[in-house]
Amino acid sequence: MPQRFHVLITSRFRREAQKLLKQHPELVDVLEQLQEMLATDPYNRSHEHDVKKLSGLGKGEGQWRVRMGDYRVRYDIAGNDVVLYSFRHRREVY
Repeated sequence: MPQRFHVLITSRFRREAQKLLKQHPELVDVLEQLQEMLATDPYNRSHEHDVKKLSGLGKGEGQWRVRMGDYRVRYDIAGNDVVLYSFRHRREVY
């Protein structure tokens, strides 16, 4: 059985997600897919998702980025934990 990761949410991620969900309730499905994907394959070893390891960032800064449509999520992986830091529309990220 493949390893399962614990997906943890920071208060910043929660605030950003709540703000976006008020404007776009359809993002609930996107967040559910995201959590399932990160719980099973945060390193993207299956190459099924658009995940990138970002360079020049330390732990706690969101060293990984996943693209979910027009939205970007930044997260770190620490042992068995995946910590979500940021959930934003792509125009706000770049």
